[in-house]
This record gives sequence, C-alpha cells and structure tokens, in this order.
Amino acid sequence: MTFIPGTSGVASSSQSTNSLNPIQQLASSNSFLQLLVAQLKYQNPLNPVSGTQFISQTAQLSEVEMVQQMSTEMAAEQSAVQTATATSLIGKTVTASLSSGQTLTGSVSSVELSSTGVPTLTVSGTAVPLSSVTKVT
Repeated sequence: MTFIPGTSGVASSSQSTNSLNPIQQLASSNSFLQLLVAQLKYQNPLNPVSGTQFISQTAQLSEVEMVQQMSTEMAAEQSAVQTATATSLIGKTVTASLSSGQTLTGSVSSVELSSTGVPTLTVSGTAVPLSSVTKVT
C-alpha cells in the first residue's frame, strides 16, 4: 500500500481488503475529488493518464454526487410519506405492538414528530411509534 502525499492519509492499493462497494468506500465526493487531484498531481509524466480515463473518472464523480442527492431526496420523501400516513390515522382505531410485548388498541388522538422526523402517535394516552402499528380499523 502506498500513501499519496497531500491527501491526508488517503491510501492507494492495487488490492482492496474492504468488502464495501466503491460508492460506499467514498465517504463523499470530496474524497473522490482529492484522489483525482492527487492522481493528476503525482502522475508519471512519461505515462500520463489518458483523456479517456480522466473523462471516465469525472463521470464517476458526477455519478457519486447524483447518488448522494437521490439518497437525500428519498429520505425526505420517506419522511413526508410517514408524516402524511401518521396524520391520516388521527381519529382512527389502531392496534400496535409495544416494545414491552403488549398489544395496545385505541383511538389515535394526536401525532408528534421527533427531532429525527419519525412520527409518534398518541393512542389512548400512550406514545406509539408509527412503525409499531399492526392494524388500522
């Protein structure tokens, strides 16, 4: 394994011992950009990176950024769907499995969003996560 100077300890290796896929290995597009700049800065002048390789790597950077953006948008969409689902349950009777193993059946009187955006229903005075609801009547 060789360390590339100027990349804050980013290592280059011909064999990877990490089982993560390439997108997961890049913590951010910033890491990818650092590697790309280091590669260009320290490339062999007698055997430079071809234009095709450079374009391919630039396209990969674009792909990583799009995947990150899609992931963020999907998380926001999921939160919105959960909130809409939870609010539509107000006034309805639900059955939920509590973490203690008990089953609770009652009417939903309110919905509260936690700091993470996860909805919690108030069922007969008890706070119940939306994910614990097993039946709606």
